[in-house]
Amino acid sequence: MSVLVCDLGFSSAKWMYEDRKGRIISAFRYDGDNLMVGEEALLSSGSSYLKTMEELVRFYPEFVGHCFKAAKAEGTVTLAVGLPFSYWQDQNKPGGAVPALAKALSGALVTDVAIFPQGLGGLRDYLDNVEERPEGNVLGIDIGFNTIIFTLFSPQKRQIIYGKTLNKRGVHQMATSYLLPRIKDLAPSGTFTPVEIAFLIEKGYLQYGFERHDVRREISDAGVAYIEHILRDVQGELQAHVGMHADFDRVLLFGGGAALLKDGFPAKNIEVIVLPVPEFANARGFRSLAGGM
Repeated sequence: MSVLVCDLGFSSAKWMYEDRKGRIISAFRYDGDNLMVGEEALLSSGSSYLKTMEELVRFYPEFVGHCFKAAKAEGTVTLAVGLPFSYWQDQNKPGGAVPALAKALSGALVTDVAIFPQGLGGLRDYLDNVEERPEGNVLGIDIGFNTIIFTLFSPQKRQIIYGKTLNKRGVHQMATSYLLPRIKDLAPSGTFTPVEIAFLIEKGYLQYGFERHDVRREISDAGVAYIEHILRDVQGELQAHVGMHADFDRVLLFGGGAALLKDGFPAKNIEVIVLPVPEFANARGFRSLAGGM
C-alpha cells in the first residue's frame, strides 16, 4: 500500500508520494462560494494565510485533495498527516479534533489515516538514517512559519520525554524581529504582510522597480541569531518542566526555518545538526512511521 504524506503547516503543505514531493502554499481565498488554495489563491486580492489551529483543521481536507492531485496518486493509499505537538496531545482523545480530522480525511481512496505529532517526524527521519542509535536524549526543534515545536526524545526508551508547541514564533518572528532591522535601508515601506515575508524568504532578494538586492546573507545571519535565541528559550522551558531530566546530547533542527541555514549552524558546546532538506524532514518521518503501521 502506497503512503501519501500531506504535512500541512502555516506556510505550506509538504507532500510526498513514492519518489515525488512538492509544496503547496498555505494560502486560501473564497471566490464567491468557491474555495481556492495555494498559488491560485494568491493571484488576486483577498487571499490569506492559515493563521489558527481551527483554520488548519478546517482546511486540511481541501489541502489533502490538492496534494492528491499534485502527487498524481493512483489507487488507494494510506494517508499520513501531522498536527502541532501540543494540539495533537490535547486533542488526541474521543471527541477531540484528532479523531474528527481522521474521519473527515477518510474516503474511498484512503484506506487508513495516520495523524502524527509534528516534530516526531523529524526525529524518526534522523533515527532512520543514523548509523548508531544515540545513547543520550535528542532534542528535535521543528521551526515552522508561525510555530516552533520542540520534542525531547529518548532513543533508547523510544519515547517522548517532553514536547511543546510555541505559538507566534518561527520564521515570521525571525523575519520581523531579526531580518527586517538588517535590511531596513533596502525596504522603503518598512513593513511586510505575512505573504510578502514568505516570498522574501523564499526568493532571497528584494526588488523595487529595476533594482534587485540580494539579501541571502542577511537571511542566514538573522536565522543563526534567531535560533540561538530559541535554543535559550527551549532550554529554559525544559528546565522548568523537566528539571534534571532535561539533558540532551544533540539538537536536530528541521522545518522551513532550518532551511534558512544554508551553511549549517555554528555549534559551540553541543552538537547541532541541520537535517538534510529540513523542510521535508517531518514528511519523510511520517512516511516511515505510516509505512510501519
